[in-house]
Amino acid sequence: MPDILHEAHVPFVLPPLLALARLLFGATTAFAAQVSLPTQSGASGGTFVSPVVFTSQGSAVSDVQFDIEYDNSALTLTATVGSSASNASKTLYSVNLAPNKKRFLIMGVNQNLISDGSLLNFSITVSPTAPGGSYGLALSNVCGADPSGNAAAITGTDGTVTVNATSPVALQSRGVLNAGSFLPGPVAPGEVITLMGSGIGPTTVQYPAGSLTATALGGTSVLFDGTPGPLLYASPNQINGIVPFGILGQSTTQLTVTSQGQTIAAVAQPVAAAAPAIFTIGSSGTGAGAILNQDLSVNSPSNPAAQGSVIAIFATGAGQTNPPSVDGQVTATSLPALLQAVSVQIGGLNATVSYAGAAPNLVAGVVQINATIPAGVPSGPSIPIAFTVGTVGTQASVTLAVK
Repeated sequence: MPDILHEAHVPFVLPPLLALARLLFGATTAFAAQVSLPTQSGASGGTFVSPVVFTSQGSAVSDVQFDIEYDNSALTLTATVGSSASNASKTLYSVNLAPNKKRFLIMGVNQNLISDGSLLNFSITVSPTAPGGSYGLALSNVCGADPSGNAAAITGTDGTVTVNATSPVALQSRGVLNAGSFLPGPVAPGEVITLMGSGIGPTTVQYPAGSLTATALGGTSVLFDGTPGPLLYASPNQINGIVPFGILGQSTTQLTVTSQGQTIAAVAQPVAAAAPAIFTIGSSGTGAGAILNQDLSVNSPSNPAAQGSVIAIFATGAGQTNPPSVDGQVTATSLPALLQAVSVQIGGLNATVSYAGAAPNLVAGVVQINATIPAGVPSGPSIPIAFTVGTVGTQASVTLAVK
């Protein structure tokens, strides 16, 4: 991976005329695209999710690369693909250039343009011992390419993280993530979600005891309009849980986090009938999907599926089922089907769907889609795969290995 990143930097050389124009008239060109790092505030010991924003300004950009330098004694920084990059079927590569410096490359084996919006989502954790103050996020070596591989002019804007050592508990709307795609957005009935915040959970990591879920972990609960959602995991800055199926038909829900019965954080969250996303092997929302081959082995580049074989895709956010699923219940012999129609696309071709419903032996909210790989799908380790529930599609950056 490091070799790919460093080698990918070489072709991004400005054409001579553009370089001359920058020398004569300054570094900023009138129609250069922009990459802007987040300006965020948070508490010592907190974790929050912030977007790296891309603005094309009319420029055709299909690949982006940049470096970020930060104070690693105070901040820990990780990243996942943002919605703009995901919608363009781009993949994120990263490498540590130094303990306090990272390089990010967002690219794909396609000519899709990256649209305006969230290029990456940063998950920033502030050290519990970090003093209050402002910490810079310095951007450098920003470059890009157009669909033909030519250099694309891109400028960058630095960011800052302001730490308040006495800041109260914090949970933002962008901290409510689909656990499959790891992207923010509307919540759907039965969706497995991840909450990222500051001081939102118990002081030590907690798991359910004797069952897959619990409505309280370490005294922490997550309620949706007063109804507790099943919880899978809870820690000081992260909670994994499931949205109750009872929010079906609503436009918004009031998400409330409580500790020992007292409200410590709340946010109004939009609701959708479906917000589907495929789980991925790396739990990043991008790359190899959580998919089983017809022999029930895990699909991977070293264990690809054959054309014409049936695969099982595991996902969440597909909405209510028929008969209705029950919060926190493990799916057994009865297999509820999804209410809305499902279509699967593999390598850009429509696949035949033989089953779309609750995943056997897993908690309600995790769904399984069985589909047959079309004969015309090309072979390869990273063939794009997605599905649609009703009119809403999954993230565009998930792949399947095909023989």
